[in-house]
Amino acid sequence: MEKPDLGAPDIRIHYVRVTNNATTAFTDRHDGVPVTLEPGKSDNFPLDMAAHMFGYAYDVTQEAMFKHVSKRQGWNTPAHLRVGESGKTLAAELFEKLDIKPVIYKMVEEKPDLDSPIPADPMPEEIPAVPSRRKAGSA
Repeated sequence: MEKPDLGAPDIRIHYVRVTNNATTAFTDRHDGVPVTLEPGKSDNFPLDMAAHMFGYAYDVTQEAMFKHVSKRQGWNTPAHLRVGESGKTLAAELFEKLDIKPVIYKMVEEKPDLDSPIPADPMPEEIPAVPSRRKAGSA
């Protein structure tokens, strides 16, 4: 069975919410436009942007996104790949501070009551008179 892609209607993922839990801003570019996610802030990214910046796709592993972000951000240098006191690399510590989650919408059928009256605007107490119009050429 084929796995649906992000655009499949049964998935209903329209955005990817990214939260920056780091103490520094996360910066990148998409279509030549700089994108900044300030520390402690969240933002919704369109699917194409999330795929470009974070390697996000349906059923992608965290490891694959980690490698993608590491390459884009330059976190694949020897300094970033050295294991620190925490037992993790600096690149892994930086990536763990990004919370990348899909925003999924649930569509539910609404069954309106067709017998109920339609709410209307309240009637004003006095209805203003409609001005009369004269035809051209009449006196």
